[in-house]
Amino acid sequence: MFKARFPKFRSLMIFALIIGAALFYQQWIYSEEAILINGKSVQVIDGDSFKSGEEEFRIYGIDAPEYRQNCIDETGADWPCGKVARNGLDEILRKEDHRCTVRTRDRFGRLVVLCASEAGADLSAMLVSDGLAVSGQNFDETIYATDERDAQKAKRGIWRGKFVRPDIWRAQNPRR
Repeated sequence: MFKARFPKFRSLMIFALIIGAALFYQQWIYSEEAILINGKSVQVIDGDSFKSGEEEFRIYGIDAPEYRQNCIDETGADWPCGKVARNGLDEILRKEDHRCTVRTRDRFGRLVVLCASEAGADLSAMLVSDGLAVSGQNFDETIYATDERDAQKAKRGIWRGKFVRPDIWRAQNPRR
């Protein structure tokens, strides 16, 4: 009898339950989960990503030169800015543990994380300030814009000469 008299109401209730369950699931999956990263046990992949155990992480808010990417220094000579960026991230992570907050997953399945050292220093800001990464690229371009301008003025890292932005370099040099 209930089915015959209120078919639209029943369908609406089922739809509302499904939407509610989906929203709950999304909050549960992407809640601000903090992960402690032991800097001595990570495997750095490139200047903005690393692996800990079986999980891969992408650092939020920045884009670093790719491992195979070269830049041009102030004298016009090539230098391996991608390897320098990777080594810089490795050095920073190995100094102390970092607490990383999960923001989302990217299209490659990596956890996108915002990390801070035990002393509270923002990992992304450190990399941009050292000229090892640029602010933005698939993130809000203004997050680390001040750090980027400071690195550019001081000619640190990639700013000491010429370089191709990492996103453009990737488009011009697809993986084979």
